[in-house]
Amino acid sequence: MRYMHISHEAELPDISVCAPFKAVIVADHAVSVRRRAEISAWLVEMGCRYVISYGESCDSWPESVRKANLEAFDIDAMSARDFVMTTSHATEPIRWVIWYAKKVARHPEHSFKELVLLHLADENRSGEFEVLYQKA
Repeated sequence: MRYMHISHEAELPDISVCAPFKAVIVADHAVSVRRRAEISAWLVEMGCRYVISYGESCDSWPESVRKANLEAFDIDAMSARDFVMTTSHATEPIRWVIWYAKKVARHPEHSFKELVLLHLADENRSGEFEVLYQKA
């Protein structure tokens, strides 16, 4: 698992080396529509093909990711390999979400190289998430 702590307006790094990958978005605070669109487009561009969202307003991420997916690939020419799968988990505990991401989340067209945990928060909690991932 690659943990990435992203503060409110931090620059989004090049992680295309991870492609194709799946991502867990853990939002500890509200994310503006503009920032959510920016992060969604970045994930698609970097090669993310499965997004699992958790936390504050997690149900808004699938639509944002779908929109970014359609902006990146023409729907009439989109291959199954380009399709980004999404789930959101508003009621499950974070340990379950990480277990799901590690053990269950699959894409019919990809064998994922890596799981990226994108933590949108003020405070870095990498140690906590590393333990949860190891226990999953």
